[in-house]
Amino acid sequence: MISEKGLKMTPREIFRTHAYPVLAAVSTLTLVIAALSVVEASQSLKEASKSLEEVSKSLEPISTWANNQNDCVERTFRIKGQDTRGIVSKVWSCNGGGD
Repeated sequence: MISEKGLKMTPREIFRTHAYPVLAAVSTLTLVIAALSVVEASQSLKEASKSLEEVSKSLEPISTWANNQNDCVERTFRIKGQDTRGIVSKVWSCNGGGD
């Protein structure tokens, strides 16, 4: 490559001359790719959010049942606040145990 003065440029001079524009182009390209990735991720998060909402709603009956079971186990076989039976008997009773 020949410089403005008509002299042949060394590889080091060529690098120094073109380093800034090349690095600026790489930086700009990286920024554009990152921005597109964020937009794409944002759309994926919206879809994931909808899926999580559907899963959450489908788990509501199980959550209600579990809360009822916990409450039943806490109140079963208690006399003056003392447990009178083991957990197995309590769960058996709360699930309609019997012959």
